[in-house]
Amino acid sequence: MDKSLAVVFSAVVFASAAAAGPMPPGWMPPSSVVQIEFIFDNAVRRTNDLPTAGLRAARRQMIGGGSISLGNLQALADAGDGLAAFRYAKILQERGIADTTGAAAHYYSIAAYTGRAFAVPPLARLLRDEGANYSNSRLTQALNAMTVQAISGNPVAATLLGQLYADGVPFGRDLVLAQTYLGLGEGAGTPPAILQLGVALMSDPADIAAGHIGARAALTQAAASDDLSVRVTAENLLRLIDLPISPQTEVLQ
Repeated sequence: MDKSLAVVFSAVVFASAAAAGPMPPGWMPPSSVVQIEFIFDNAVRRTNDLPTAGLRAARRQMIGGGSISLGNLQALADAGDGLAAFRYAKILQERGIADTTGAAAHYYSIAAYTGRAFAVPPLARLLRDEGANYSNSRLTQALNAMTVQAISGNPVAATLLGQLYADGVPFGRDLVLAQTYLGLGEGAGTPPAILQLGVALMSDPADIAAGHIGARAALTQAAASDDLSVRVTAENLLRLIDLPISPQTEVLQ
């Protein structure tokens, strides 16, 4: 059974900002993200929210620590029980069977949709490792789950979503959104986050065409940090950007 979990949230569309090209570190569109509250049409908050006596009994059994069949666990997950969805996704993963359909990601998404923040890290790992094989509908569901977690105040979700946008897998690269979510995330504005943005900008075609203006700004800021490893890496990358390109290098590229 495939039930949709409706979620209401608000965020600004970044089309005009993205069209303008990469922005320097510290830039963020005004009111770029609006914090929201979770709102769902069929999230299970209490046992009595479930529609049948069988499901209610199964949930009591699960919460009480008793054994529950895999079929009942999946039925609870499909009914919108976030805890059951998380446990079922974990079982699917532990089987160790490659699944290009993203079934585990589907159930982690349900868990994240229903406010289970601990479902976000395993969901992000699956998206990074396997997401390129998922269908568009599966990716949309996962992206919505990650987004609603990020803009509802989960800094871990914001960081992971920013990293996914910076890496370009599996949602495609969007450095404006990457910077926005990294700016909301855990360790926002810290040297590692700034360095990560600089590295992402180095391979962005628009920033390359503009003379690496965004990458240079981010890496310069990272190179001024007190974090030795970040500073050394940023300095080396800045030197790499400034290396003259010989005709032989152009041919090799």
